[in-house]
Amino acid sequence: MTDEQRSELARAHQRLRSAVEAYEKYLGGPLEPGQQFPVFNATEVAEVQRRVEDADQELWRLRGQYLGWARPAWAPSAAFEADWFSSEDAIYDEVNATPIR
Repeated sequence: MTDEQRSELARAHQRLRSAVEAYEKYLGGPLEPGQQFPVFNATEVAEVQRRVEDADQELWRLRGQYLGWARPAWAPSAAFEADWFSSEDAIYDEVNATPIR
């Protein structure tokens, strides 16, 4: 690999790390008694998740181009996906986002 290719891979990896870091605030965490439940704008969450997915795809594209690596079929997306307990729960994936006023 050339120095430029190595730098391009490093930039793509940094872009993915930054996108994941920005997305982590939407993943929630433990709630303490009396703590208000966090509410997020669904459009904003979708945009941040799209950035993670785009950065992930670009990194894998460069790995394929420069290193000959193919993304394994079992490799999950860098964006964290929800696991629903039943098919009825899939309705929660259908979010109608409206601007916050």
